[in-house]
Amino acid sequence: MFVGIDIGGTNIKLIALGARGRVLGRRSIPSDVEKGPKDAFSRIASTVSSLIADKSALTAAGVACAGLVDPVAGRLHSSPNLLAWENAPLARIAREHLGVYTVVENDANAAAYGEYFRGCGRGLGTFVCITLGTGVGGAIVIDGRLLRGSKNYAGEIGHTTICESGPRCHCGSRGCVEAYLGAYALIRETRQKLRTRRSRYLTQWVSQRCPLTPKLIAEAAAKGDSVAREVFAEAGTHLGTAMANLINIFNPDVIAVAGGVAKGFHLMKPRMDEEIRKRAFPESSRVARVARARLGTDAAAIGAALLARDSVPGR
Repeated sequence: MFVGIDIGGTNIKLIALGARGRVLGRRSIPSDVEKGPKDAFSRIASTVSSLIADKSALTAAGVACAGLVDPVAGRLHSSPNLLAWENAPLARIAREHLGVYTVVENDANAAAYGEYFRGCGRGLGTFVCITLGTGVGGAIVIDGRLLRGSKNYAGEIGHTTICESGPRCHCGSRGCVEAYLGAYALIRETRQKLRTRRSRYLTQWVSQRCPLTPKLIAEAAAKGDSVAREVFAEAGTHLGTAMANLINIFNPDVIAVAGGVAKGFHLMKPRMDEEIRKRAFPESSRVARVARARLGTDAAAIGAALLARDSVPGR
């Protein structure tokens, strides 16, 4: 048995996987990232004990998190959404708490690996995955292998620039894809619009102190709220620009959209398709299918567990 652990800026997801890739159970706990990685893995270890009755059946663990991850050293160098975890030796901390062989991977790489082998990437040659959540990540799988780059930092799609003078991103740059499509970006845009406009649902919900989240914005859009629909339409334009760049660079078979914010993908898709038609080479865009990831928000945890399974020495 293998466990995949997806450490996000808001929640930590855990999934137990059998040797053949079947999901055996799942849990979710708050990230509380400001308390640091040791506190997080203490809580993760307790959760694993409730997830896997027979601890001796656990063979290995895979840890996925956002940011610049060195999978060889098992270290998180930096992450815009895990500032208190800079240079944390996650593989060592995880092994100390879980007692098994552990691999560490960037969350988007893990999600792409999971989707490639268990989701919408099966049997394909070139596969690109964009993860839309608290932040925005990305990864590329070519013929079953992750494209890692010279220092294992390839695939940071969320921190490619689509507008040089755009809003400030958590990474410190301006106009990154994440600065337009991360959860905080959608909330920022919604708040700005609500300062000058009333909307059918969001104005009322916010006045009732409902937390403003991408999920709430998507619910309002589904009910026809004009502000919410406009936020997702504008996000779709930015997503389409990013997609066109990926199509022109990688000529992929499929681009999968994963992560929590991807729940609003259908609201972004019309504008996204329009931008792809305008910006991508027609020959490449005709063969590139854009799809919602099949594994949903489980993708990174499943991918981390699969990476752990496939990396165990002696397998």
